[in-house]
Amino acid sequence: MIEPDDKIAFIAPECGALSLLLRIGDVVVAGFFSPILSEPMGEAVSTFDLPTYAERETAAKERINELAIAHILDGWDLIGV
Repeated sequence: MIEPDDKIAFIAPECGALSLLLRIGDVVVAGFFSPILSEPMGEAVSTFDLPTYAERETAAKERINELAIAHILDGWDLIGV
């Protein structure tokens, strides 16, 4: 089983939507889920075209941090994963 290196979850207080951010090595995966839909509302995968794994991993760490900060600034509440 793949274990994420970083995992962060948020809930939108006004509608109960959930957002899950995962970093697995040098890849960032984001999913958005509605409490009334059985399928994700949106999914995104970020990869980075850099020459070394270390550079790609650093870029992935920066990206997941950017996404987390954006969620907080947009009023999402951090929840435990």
